[in-house]
Amino acid sequence: HTHTHTTHPHTHTTLPTTAAAAAMDEIQRCVDAICNESSSDACMELCQMLARGETVQLHDGRVLDKKQLLVEAIRYDPDDFSMYTTLLFELARGETVRWHDGRELDRKGILAEIVGRFPDKSWAYFNLCKALAPDETVQLPNGRVMDSKQLLVEVLRCNLEDGFAFFGLGVQLA
Repeated sequence: HTHTHTTHPHTHTTLPTTAAAAAMDEIQRCVDAICNESSSDACMELCQMLARGETVQLHDGRVLDKKQLLVEAIRYDPDDFSMYTTLLFELARGETVRWHDGRELDRKGILAEIVGRFPDKSWAYFNLCKALAPDETVQLPNGRVMDSKQLLVEVLRCNLEDGFAFFGLGVQLA
């Protein structure tokens, strides 16, 4: 809540309440941690504070939204699996995000990054397979090019109990 204070009959100044001031202090603390410590935790915390479409300006002048903050967090801590999945859920179909190396990645590109970084995550292979068109292939970060059948085989390598992968592979081989 804010309180409006009248300073002139036609001029209004909005003064933040204690809660709003505390939130601004917390945002500033996170921005400082990102800029001074390259903190992935601060990026994630700030992501949770921002609403879709809101941005924050870092000390270096960059203005980042939630998705870009998540990419920044991944750059600081590329082995934190939860940041990749959070980014996937933030990214709408057809939307892209600029990766820390300058590439524009869509959901398929992020799934390929997950597969490349976490080769034991069967759901990433499965979701990447679902995202491909029937005759489409995808290149993984290690350079390997895979089609949907190969991705399903990888799902089974990771999890032999995945019935969806057995079914999907059977349909594709039929």
